[in-house]
This record gives sequence, C-alpha cells and structure tokens, in this order.
Amino acid sequence: MRIIMTWACGAALLTGGAALATPIDVPTENCRGYFFVPITLSPRDGYPEDRTLWFLYDTGASTTHVDPDSLTRVSNRDFSGLNRVDIVDATAGEVTYHRLPARVTELDHLSIALGREIDGILAYEAFGEYLVTLDYSDHSIRLEAGELPRPDGDTVFSARGRDSRPWIDVHFPGRTRRMLIDSGAAQTVLAVNRLDRYPTITPPRQVGASVRFRRIEYRDGARLDGDARLGPFTLPSPQVEEVPETEIIGGLVMQYFAWTFDTDNDRVRIEPIEGAAVEFPPERSLGLAYRPVRDGLQVEAVLDGFDESVDITQGDIVTHWNGRPVRERGCGDLDGASSVTLTRQRDGDSVQVDVPVLILVE
Repeated sequence: MRIIMTWACGAALLTGGAALATPIDVPTENCRGYFFVPITLSPRDGYPEDRTLWFLYDTGASTTHVDPDSLTRVSNRDFSGLNRVDIVDATAGEVTYHRLPARVTELDHLSIALGREIDGILAYEAFGEYLVTLDYSDHSIRLEAGELPRPDGDTVFSARGRDSRPWIDVHFPGRTRRMLIDSGAAQTVLAVNRLDRYPTITPPRQVGASVRFRRIEYRDGARLDGDARLGPFTLPSPQVEEVPETEIIGGLVMQYFAWTFDTDNDRVRIEPIEGAAVEFPPERSLGLAYRPVRDGLQVEAVLDGFDESVDITQGDIVTHWNGRPVRERGCGDLDGASSVTLTRQRDGDSVQVDVPVLILVE
C-alpha cells in the first residue's frame, strides 16, 4: 500500500490510493536517538544516480529544512541564494510526496556536531493528517489513518500549546510546566527556564552547549531533588538543564515510551515500553563545549572538572575523533568509553591527545 501526499496551505493531504487499512512503517535509521528518514527523489536522465536525502524527523520543528549542498548533490544544480524550494515526486518508503516545501538552510554545523550527514530537518507535520507513532523500542515510525480518542489524562493527552507543535504538562515539585515534546533534542532529558527555581540535589553546574541553527546555547544542569511526572508516569529524579527559551522534553525521556501524535486534533498518546525501567544514569561528557566550524569542532569552553594535564584549551580545533574526521565519526560518540582520542589543531600544529570521560551530573 502506498500513501500519496501533496501539500496545501502547509498540510499534507491524501491524493491517491486507498485509505490505510493497516499501519505502514516509514524507513528509518537511528543515530544516537535521532530518527533519520530517507527521502528519495524520482530518477531522471542526466541527474545523479543517488538521489536520496536523509532527513532528521523533529517533532520540535515547525518548518522543513534542507541543506543547499545536499540539493546540489542530488540535482547537479546550484541552490545558493534561494530561500525556499519544493521537493517534488519523492518517496519515503511507501509515502509519496508530490510536493514538499522546504526552507533552504545551511546544515553543515549540525552534521559536524552529530558526526553524520544531515541533509534536512523534517517538520512535525510532515506526515500530514495521519497518526504518527515514534516507537523508541525499535526506533520505528508508523503511520495509520484515524484519530486518537479524547484526552483521558491516562494515556491520551492534549498536545495544544503556543503553536502547532506538540506540548504537554510536566509536573515538578511545586510547579507544572507546559513543555515541547522534542524528538530533535535526542540527548536531553528535561530543559527548563530558571533552573534556580527548582530543587536540585547539588548546585547547577555548566554541563555543555547545545547547537542551534545559528547559535550556541551554553547549559547549566543538575539532578532534580525529587521526581517529575508526565501524566501517570514517574520520572525519577531526572537531570534538568537550563535553557533561555523553549522548555522541552527531550529524547532521553522519550526513549522510554511510544508516542502517537494526532496533528489534526492536537492530541498525543503515550505508551510505556514494556520492560523498560525509567531511569536517568549519570551524565557523561568530555568536559568540553564546542562550536562546529569548517574544519571540525572549535573548543569554546573547558568545563569544571576537566583534567588540566590534557593539552586542550579554548580556541583549539578538534579535527578527528578516535582517528576519524569529526564529521564522519558516526553515531557511537562516547559509547561507554573511558576516554576518547582527539586530534586537536593549534597554530597550524596537530597533536593527538587522550581525553578522559567525566561524570558531570551524578
């Protein structure tokens, strides 16, 4: 069975084929908790044979983005200077897009930060009127026809918020916050404003930085002194980070559930993954905050606790990660390692250094 989608007024519509009798799986790849979807343009004479673009599906994105260099790779055309394009006659498994509008955005810095190529960001509503399930048990995306029942406060909740993206209440000791459900923040637990208003086991400390489209957000973090709740589900003493803008539920919470989104009715169903105990282990890091640059990762800050005997300082460029260019280091990242070998560049000289992994938040 094939779904055929077109776009009108920003919403995807079924334009051909029968209604879905059974759910279908959208092809995906998992990279460090992110859902990557291959979208393949139709073959055309004189165009490259490989016409597949890898999009990160992001429930926190209101707009679809595509990198101009990636468009050039699949079309042999120059897209510099363009603000928007329409991706036409493209498929993602059994899903066919006749027209998928996207904003042309440089995404090189995100590819460098993640360690694998990101050709585009797929918006929350990119699958139109279908129910969309993100199942973290097998990192699958499923589509099906229908709608979710009315919110019951048990498994189905209102997802209405300040915009068309999905929002939900999270209950903290002494306060409740309406937070964005953000699969694009795969390495985040919970991010809040004014962390000083929350009880924490130890005082907040700098834990790193998040890469946004055109800026770096430095983050303080700590472990909550007490539990948070998501509907009937307990989040035991989670890590919380401070952000200046949108408060979010990240992938390190989402990974314990299957999330079904009803974009038409602004509802979400949350189902716990069988046998998965919700827990938030200590936060591990190299103790460095980076900014992606052309040649790799520029060290913006050395965090408290970093081993001072390691010859890395602010301004160094990290070009290789365990011997691989940082842009191609893959999805393993730390992967339980006790140390990582970085190649750092300073004043034209390149040196390999072993950097121990730190526990930033117990």
